[in-house]
Amino acid sequence: MRTKYLLIIVGLLSSLSDIRAQQVIPSSKLTVQGRAFTENLGFHRVDTTKYKSLPSAVKKLFTHSAGLFVTFRTNSTKLSIDWETGDAALANNSTPIMSRGFDAYVKESDGWRFAGVARPHLKNVESSFTIVENMEKTEKEFLLYFPLYKELRSFQLHIDEHATFFPTVQQFDKKIIVYGSSIVHGASASRPGLAYPAKIARSIHADVINMGVSGNAKMELEVAQMINDIQDVDLIVLDCVPNCSPQQVTERTFAFVQELRKAHPNTPILLMESIIRQIGNYNLEWKKKRHEQNINFKAEYERLLAAGYKNLFYLPADHLIGDDYEGTVDGTHPTDVGFERMVKIIQPEIEKILQR
Repeated sequence: MRTKYLLIIVGLLSSLSDIRAQQVIPSSKLTVQGRAFTENLGFHRVDTTKYKSLPSAVKKLFTHSAGLFVTFRTNSTKLSIDWETGDAALANNSTPIMSRGFDAYVKESDGWRFAGVARPHLKNVESSFTIVENMEKTEKEFLLYFPLYKELRSFQLHIDEHATFFPTVQQFDKKIIVYGSSIVHGASASRPGLAYPAKIARSIHADVINMGVSGNAKMELEVAQMINDIQDVDLIVLDCVPNCSPQQVTERTFAFVQELRKAHPNTPILLMESIIRQIGNYNLEWKKKRHEQNINFKAEYERLLAAGYKNLFYLPADHLIGDDYEGTVDGTHPTDVGFERMVKIIQPEIEKILQR
C-alpha cells in the first residue's frame, strides 16, 4: 500500500515539475496581424468606439477575431495555449475549433503546413490545450490563427523551459480587403485557417483582411466610409450579395462603390455574385431570391460601368462551390470542400487583377 501511495506522489510531483518546466509567453510579446488598422485594438478587427455610426450588429461582429493571427519562431518541442473568449455559445452549423479555437501552421520551403489546433472547452469561456507536442528540437516558424466567430479576450502560450522564442512579423507586397457575409467570416470551415480569405492569403502571400460580418454585410454607407480609412489597398473584394435583399442590392450597390471611390479612386474592386445556395434546390422562395439578387447585382455593375467607373471586375457565381450539391454544410455555408472549390475560382481572378 505504501508503495502504491509513493508511486502516486512521485507521479504528482512529476506532473507539477512538467507544469513548472515551461515558459509562459504573454500575448503582449506578439504582433497581431491580419487587420486593416494599425492601432492597438486588442483582438478586435475594428475600433468600434471610433466608428460609432456603424450598425450595432456590425460593430459587435467586428469584435470577433476572424482573420487575425500572430507568427513566431521557437525550437520548443511542445506548444500549448491558454485563452478566454467572450462567451462559450456555439452556432449549430459551426465547429467549436473554428468558432472558438486556434489553428497552427509551420513554415516549410513550399509554404505553410498544418501543425495542430487548440480545441476549446465546450462550456467554459476559459480553455487550455496543447496544440502540438513531441516535435524535434529545431527552430520553426509558427503561424497561429485566432478564433473566427468569437471575441478573443486574452491568450498566452506555453513552451519548453529553455526553448528559444522570437516574435516575427510577416511582410506583404499586397493588401486585399474582403468585405462580405458569414461565408467571408468563415462559416462553416472546420478550423480558422480554412476560411477562404485565409487560404488565399497563405497561397499568394498577401495581407488579406477578413471583414466578414455574418448576416450583416448589407452595404451600408457607414461601412464604406470605414473602409475608406484603410490605407495602401491593392484590391477590394465585395462578397456581400448573400446578406442583401434583391431590393437592397439595387438600392445600395451603386452608392457603396461610389462612396469607396472617394478614397480609393483607382483601386480595383471585384464584385462577386452570391454563391448558388443549395437550400434552393427545392425551396422555390430561396431559389427566386438568389436569382434576383445576382440579376440585380449584375445590373448595378453594368450601371457603374456606364457611368464611367473603371477598374471594376465581376465574378459570376457559376461553379463557385461545385456542381455536385456537396459543397455546403447546410445548403448555404461552405464546408472545407466548398471553400477549396471557391478558392480555385476566386484566387486566379484575384491574381489576374493584381497583375494588371
